[in-house]
Amino acid sequence: MTCVSRAIAVLALLPGLALAEMQALDDDALSELSGQGGVYLSGEFSINKNGGVLWDTPASNNPAQWTANQRSCALVGASSPESCGMRVAVRSGANAGWYVLDNIKGIFSFEGLTLDTRTLTSAGGEREVLALGLPNEIRFKDGNFAFAVASQGGWKNKALSAANGGDPSYQQTTIFSAKIDGSIRMQGSVLVFPTN
Repeated sequence: MTCVSRAIAVLALLPGLALAEMQALDDDALSELSGQGGVYLSGEFSINKNGGVLWDTPASNNPAQWTANQRSCALVGASSPESCGMRVAVRSGANAGWYVLDNIKGIFSFEGLTLDTRTLTSAGGEREVLALGLPNEIRFKDGNFAFAVASQGGWKNKALSAANGGDPSYQQTTIFSAKIDGSIRMQGSVLVFPTN
């Protein structure tokens, strides 16, 4: 028998030697133990990274050549069209315009978001608070969004006639837009104080 085969035989016998079972602890034994509670979260959100389901990506970047179900979110003057992301619109009043977060897409991930409780001691006594620990790092990949004001909540192609699914009176003015790639390092926590 070679050295390797002997080592494998010994390793195969080890699980049989380790016998353990769970046993209940009485109150005295349990009171001697201590631990730490809390939640540590990591996650990744992918928002319309390949475009949304409301519009098809057209073959050209010219709105006059699109059909009613096509939209490109490429910059004006770009040579090729770009798929569009999610759109969220909020109206501030019955006869007011719309605030729009448009073309939201990309991959957003975080690591190290914590949720825990703490006891704060002050002159007024002890108080339990909820502590949200900021993520160690937030990463953005191909992140994109635009903030705009619009005459309607839904997007309409103003280059097409109403008969073709467009709306020549539709207006949207982009206030600012951003493309985000990279990461942000964070530290600290947000404390939430419960009240009665």
